[in-house]
Amino acid sequence: MIYRNISRNDFSQFKELINSKFSYDHFCSFLKNILNENHIIIVLEMNNNIIGSGTILIEEKLTYGGCKMGHLENIIINKKYRGKGYGEKLIKELLRICKEKKCYRVDLNCNKELEKFYEKNNMNFESISMNIIFKENFN
Repeated sequence: MIYRNISRNDFSQFKELINSKFSYDHFCSFLKNILNENHIIIVLEMNNNIIGSGTILIEEKLTYGGCKMGHLENIIINKKYRGKGYGEKLIKELLRICKEKKCYRVDLNCNKELEKFYEKNNMNFESISMNIIFKENFN
């Protein structure tokens, strides 16, 4: 089992894992133009198969003396591997990276049914997350 940054070679497996529609060109453009030291996609690979993935966004703050804040997004484990501890291991790795990058805090939004999973992984309920969805902009 290894953790690594996503690469172009991951297109098919990653697309299947996240169950989304995008072209290879869009995927490659995203990797080249969007991902950077503050926007990272980590894949969890076992036996040359991607079984999980998570995204880290690091926000540079002016508050708190210019600290960094991490955001975890799109935490996904392949359905065949759920309930076997891989989600916990992925969260630990993502948090390790955030700590290494000097984030003072890491936030994550999740569905109510995932709350206990994240609490078990040392995440605390701190606030209510609000959002608005512009359906005309959703692909």
